[in-house]
Amino acid sequence: MDQGGAGITSLPGSLALFSLNLLLLREAVSKLCLEASDSRSIHLRKVIRVKDGDFVDLAVRNGPKGKGKVFLREDGAIELELTWLPAHSNDLYPISLVVAQCRPQTCRKILDQATSLGVGSFSFFQAEKSEPSYAKSSLWQSDEWIRKIEGGVEQAFSSFVPRCDRFSDLKNALDNQSSETECQRIALDNYEASDPLSLEEVRSGRTFSLCLGPERGWSDGERKLLRSYGYSMRHLGERVLRVETAVVAALSLLASSFW
Repeated sequence: MDQGGAGITSLPGSLALFSLNLLLLREAVSKLCLEASDSRSIHLRKVIRVKDGDFVDLAVRNGPKGKGKVFLREDGAIELELTWLPAHSNDLYPISLVVAQCRPQTCRKILDQATSLGVGSFSFFQAEKSEPSYAKSSLWQSDEWIRKIEGGVEQAFSSFVPRCDRFSDLKNALDNQSSETECQRIALDNYEASDPLSLEEVRSGRTFSLCLGPERGWSDGERKLLRSYGYSMRHLGERVLRVETAVVAALSLLASSFW
């Protein structure tokens, strides 16, 4: 990837998304201009209160991190002179999150928070008890789901973006999961799981496939299918959690094996 460039590249907000922690860019450039009306420029001026000569953190999507030296223009725009650090290794955890289509607002939270926790990939599927209209929401019909993921990357001060796929049903989602014998397969279930998900059974160095159903739970057929694919049923205690809360709690346990 060319990290040089003679001129100043002006990128609209849709091409480089802003968060509190860094600017995530789609390509490595030598200079960047944020126009006065750009939400990132407004945030840097009004909230961060950057001054001439300050540095802000940046990263290229799935690429290197860098620093941008600030030059404030009289018209309200901000110019950044960029320098890039050497390439670094992928810091996503080998955890695949398989989750049923839920309410759009729930999926928004899952995309943002699971990305911040370092999940390696998402597989959303239409469960037997999922509301069919959820898959047709603006979240999935626009690029909003991408913005949610990239917002989570920025929040985590990272640059690597997890893959996100959508499937018509649970079987297709499971067929797409890792076939590695060392992959630990876990499905959360409040009703038929006899044992809790615990640190004792989370083995360091393994890959994980974590599966969660919709708000209404698994069907009997889906439970049978999960078991046939080698998934162990586990719970997170007696309290009934929201799906997004269960995602964060379970991912935290699994991710801790890599800390």
